[in-house]
Amino acid sequence: MTAHEPLVSHSCSVRPLRNVLVSTALDPGSDAVVRAGLALARGAGARIHLLHVADVEPPVLGYEAAGLLPTFDETQIAWRERELADQVRRLEISASELAGSRLVLGVPHRVIADVAHEVDADLIVTGATRANGPADRLLGSTADRVLRKAFCPVLVVRGDLPQPPRRVLAPVDLSPLGNDLFHCGLHLLAGQAGQEPIHVKAFHVVSFFEALGWHKTETPPPSLETPEEMERLARTHLEAFLREAQADPVAVEGDVRSGDPQIEILAELERNPADLVILGTHGRSGFDRLLLGSVASAVARQAPCSVLLIPPTAAKE
Repeated sequence: MTAHEPLVSHSCSVRPLRNVLVSTALDPGSDAVVRAGLALARGAGARIHLLHVADVEPPVLGYEAAGLLPTFDETQIAWRERELADQVRRLEISASELAGSRLVLGVPHRVIADVAHEVDADLIVTGATRANGPADRLLGSTADRVLRKAFCPVLVVRGDLPQPPRRVLAPVDLSPLGNDLFHCGLHLLAGQAGQEPIHVKAFHVVSFFEALGWHKTETPPPSLETPEEMERLARTHLEAFLREAQADPVAVEGDVRSGDPQIEILAELERNPADLVILGTHGRSGFDRLLLGSVASAVARQAPCSVLLIPPTAAKE
């Protein structure tokens, strides 16, 4: 199912990118993270804030209360400062587009969230680091914990992100909030598009809770006994959703599946590899809201490509 007609303008005003906060780990893969943030900033005429957090998070829960935190001597700090300056020069970030670069000692996800508020970030860009210690395995990776605190979109970069991304998967829940989140993602993409359109697949998964909600409505559809019937109704809703969600230079098509959202999203990425996934961090309400929040977290950790997470506060902006 593809919607070819131009889309009407969305009534939701989207805040433009002015400040992009990029968290760099200074490791070999961090150049790709900074390049992705830099490309988005340049496409929107925004300024980039480069941040490196020297991790002093306790390796085991309870160490912080006992005062047993990692420490850094002056030599280690000086080395990190040189590496940060070298990265700025290596990636040719000009003084006019660099709002500042800084080294901060602290717990990474807390520092990133605090600095994002301080610089009024419109986008946070971070790497898809894996969980390392027992605390990380319990609480999730730094990126996962950042997006739980984020008030603006978070781009989790995994590998080299093509600029602009040409193949994008956007799981949607078809709610008014989901519509706004989807438009925020399209707005960010449109700023990166060149001569060729970006192809976006709006992907809706009919979950158990959504099917249960349809059965409990006052005027339920006459026949919703099979997954095929529920998918058919969802396709009708998705067609209406897409009529309000398409605009040059982004070409949008839709697809519907039934099942567990996390499993179906990851399976779709395996069937049809994408450059980027755009996903809201919450669903409609109740169980669906909790479900999609956990799905966003899982997809950010397990997707084979980069993921752009958009919280409801970003849509309300």
